[in-house]
Parts: sequence; C-alpha cells; structure tokens
Amino acid sequence: MISFLFKFSLAFIASFLILSFHIDKKPIFYHVSQFTGPLGTEVQDSIGRSVKRSLNKSKELSTNFFKNADPVYVKDSINSSRSATNNDNELILEEIKRDEAKKLDELIHKN
Repeated sequence: MISFLFKFSLAFIASFLILSFHIDKKPIFYHVSQFTGPLGTEVQDSIGRSVKRSLNKSKELSTNFFKNADPVYVKDSINSSRSATNNDNELILEEIKRDEAKKLDELIHKN
C-alpha cells in the first residue's frame, strides 16, 4: 500500500513537472489543453449529467425502498361460528398428555 502511494506520488510529480515545461513561452499543459479543450469540457459536462442522473435515480430507489418497508396490516376476521374453539384444542392437548404419560409409565415399568 505504501509502495503504491509512493509510486503514485512520483508519477504525479513527474507528470506535473513535464507539463510545466515552457515551449514558446507557454507551458506544455496549455498547448495540450488547446488541443483537447472542447473535448475536455464535453467530457466533464457528460460526467456531471451522469452523476446527477444516478444520484436522482438512487434517491428515488431509496425513497421507494423505505416506503415499501412499512408492513401493511390487514384485519383478520374470523366467523366464530365456523372457527374452532379453544376448548377443542385444550381437549386434544389433554389427550396427548395422557398418551405421553401412559407411554412414560410403560417405559418406567419395563426398565
């Protein structure tokens, strides 16, 4: 990581020094920017529009994500005349407990 930063720093300093050399009383950077001037501004504008578009899209997606995060509660209504009552469930549980108790007793008597 440190070697990468060192190499990057050396490359940046070298390119800066080379582009600052003067030819015809103007730095090389000035001559290069005259050659690529319109292209550079078009690329910069295009990148700016792309970034704005992607930010707006991500903002829209995040708002939709959080809007859809709230659960929708539906009232569950059961017609009590057709539903099972708790008494039936308790009777079934008691029968299961009795069967388990019988099986446990049988295991105890066997051993």
